[in-house]
Amino acid sequence: MTELEWQPLVANLTTAAARAGFDLVQAFSVAHYNAAAPATERLDDLGRAALPGALGVVFGNTRELWPAFTTAYTQDAALERAEHPLDAYVVTRLSSLLADATSARSQLIFAHVTTPRAFPIQRLAERVGLAALSPSHLAIHPQHGPWLALRAVAVIDVAGPPGPLPPVARPCLGCSAPCLAALEQARLVSGEPLSSAAIARHAGAWVAVRDACPVGRGSRYGANQLAYHYAPAHSRIRPEA
Repeated sequence: MTELEWQPLVANLTTAAARAGFDLVQAFSVAHYNAAAPATERLDDLGRAALPGALGVVFGNTRELWPAFTTAYTQDAALERAEHPLDAYVVTRLSSLLADATSARSQLIFAHVTTPRAFPIQRLAERVGLAALSPSHLAIHPQHGPWLALRAVAVIDVAGPPGPLPPVARPCLGCSAPCLAALEQARLVSGEPLSSAAIARHAGAWVAVRDACPVGRGSRYGANQLAYHYAPAHSRIRPEA
C-alpha cells in the first residue's frame, strides 16, 4: 500500500460503514491529533510519529444505525445471546469491515469500553472536526445536532491526511443553551450519585435534554431506538413502525 492510498481506503470504509449503519465517518492524521491532545488522550501512532502520521478514523451513527442493527439482530443468533447486543454489533461489524478494507496493521478503540478507563471520544471528535461539545456535554453535529452516537476510533498503519485538522463547526455559538435547564431538571429528578438505573427510570427527562437543542430536530431518533438507548433491554430491540 503506497503512502497516497488513505483516500480510497477511507472511501471504502465510509461506504461499508454506512451499509452497517455507521453513517458518520471522519478521517484524520493521528500525528496532528496527538499534537493537539493532552498526553493522557493521545493515540498509539503505530510507530508513525512523524507527519503526516498514521491514519485515524472515527466512526459514529445517526438514527441510520437502528434499522441495520435490528435487522442483524433478527438474523444473528450470537447477537440474540449477547448480554449487550448493540455493543456486540458495533464490535463485530466495525472489526469486520476494517479487516475487509485493509491488511495494514490497525487498532480499534470502542467508546463503550470503559475499563481500564474510558477513551474521551467526544473530545477527539471535536478536535478532528466531526462534532463539537455542547454546554450539556453532548456531542453536537452541525446537521444532526445531538442525535448521534460516537462508536469507535480506528488507527491504521497507513499515512493519514497530510494537512492540519479541520476546524469543527460550533452550532452552540450564540445559542441560549436551553439544554442546560433540561439537564438540571434531569439531574434533579435522577438524584445523586447518577446511575444507569436512575437514567432508565427517568429516561424522558434525559431525552428532553436532547430535545431542547434546536439543531438537527429532523434527525431525532425513533421511539424504539430512544427506548433502547436509555434503558437497554432485549425486549426493546424492535424496528421502528
